[in-house]
Amino acid sequence: MLDLLTFVGRYGDAPLLLVRLSAGDTELELGLTAAASSSRRSKVAKPLPFRTKHQSAPPASDRDWRASLEQLLKKHAHFALPLRKREGSDTVLMGHISVGRAHNKDVVLRHSTISKFHAWFEVEPTDDVYVTDAGSTNLSRLNGQPLEPRVRTAVGPGDVVRFGAVEAAVCSAEALWSCVNPDRESVSAR
Repeated sequence: MLDLLTFVGRYGDAPLLLVRLSAGDTELELGLTAAASSSRRSKVAKPLPFRTKHQSAPPASDRDWRASLEQLLKKHAHFALPLRKREGSDTVLMGHISVGRAHNKDVVLRHSTISKFHAWFEVEPTDDVYVTDAGSTNLSRLNGQPLEPRVRTAVGPGDVVRFGAVEAAVCSAEALWSCVNPDRESVSAR
């Protein structure tokens, strides 16, 4: 197990996106794993043989969108990846971290409710994070509220972003480490 300083040194140069993994959703995990691997292009699977499906909006009462990061991690498995451009991704929006079903996106979410180009993130030098829906079929939501297409919206630590039916949370490497190591001392506590 990595100590906090080693973990933050390895993963702390960018905010993290924690993508919730549903049991048996191998396509979603395959896309995330391929995009996170070091030899990006060769390991990305072929395009999925389907079009984006419409999904009905989940009722706002189904989920307490402001649940803590620790509770999210206790309830479901998540895949963590840094919010940054990856080698071999699209260059249309150079300062943006693209999210979509297409294999050339920075965050590849292989799911039938995800558009080929669904949304994008922007990370400022101050580590402020913004998300923008790209006019996707099934919308993007922040803490349960639909995002206006092409309107930049601030995302805070622990906020839940939903792309179609795929749920994710934004956090720092230190916050993730302290959630999975609750009995160990954090850097800020020293």
